[in-house]
Order: sequence, then C-alpha cells, then structure tokens
Amino acid sequence: MKYTVPSALFGTTGIGAYISGEGGYQFLGTTDAFYRVTPAPVGINYKDYATWNVGIGFTYKVFTLDLRYSDTNLNKGDCNAFTSDFSAGQPGNVTAINPGGFGSKWCGSAFIAKFSADLTAAANLK
Repeated sequence: MKYTVPSALFGTTGIGAYISGEGGYQFLGTTDAFYRVTPAPVGINYKDYATWNVGIGFTYKVFTLDLRYSDTNLNKGDCNAFTSDFSAGQPGNVTAINPGGFGSKWCGSAFIAKFSADLTAAANLK
C-alpha cells in the first residue's frame, strides 16, 4: 500500500511525501530427499514465515529519501539455514533445518534509510 501526501501541504517547494507499507507470507515447502536427515527421511520441511515493512518517504525533483522499519517472524536459527550467514554465531538456536544451532541477525527487525536518485529523469535537475 502507498499513500501519496497531497502536494498542497508543501506549497510550491517541490517537496513531496508518501507513506507506504507491505506485507507478505512465504510458503517454502520441503526439500527433496537428497537433503534428508534422520528426523525427516523424505526431506526437510522449510519454515514458512511472514515479513512486513512500513515507512515514509520524501521526494524532491529526482531525489528520494525513504525511511523504513522492517521485521519478520523468522527465528534466528532458520534465518541462518536460509541465508548461510557467514557471521552467524549465536548458539542455542537449534531448529529442524539448523541442527548446529547457530543463529543469524540478518532476518531480524531493522531500520532502513535509503537515499536514491532517478537518473532517467535527469532533465528535472535544472
């Protein structure tokens, strides 16, 4: 979802703004039997998970500043199994697909700031 703030609120400054958010649910299924382990002889059932984010953005000519908060319900152990996080090291996160128990911080909540420029509209820089 995205709501564009009416430009009348900013007068003739050329500044614009929007509020947006999105959510999703990942259904990942099961691996083939090649990846089986003793508790799962026909394959490993991947963890389904939800993800979402909400943010606000400001625009000026070709520039955009987007400030966003993102989160998921994927636990640290399954996150490590899906991402192969080379920096994972939080023990105690044993799951069906991560028997080693190392956890990853890559899938947790995060604040994200992004500054971008749309160069296809470079004529608007004048």
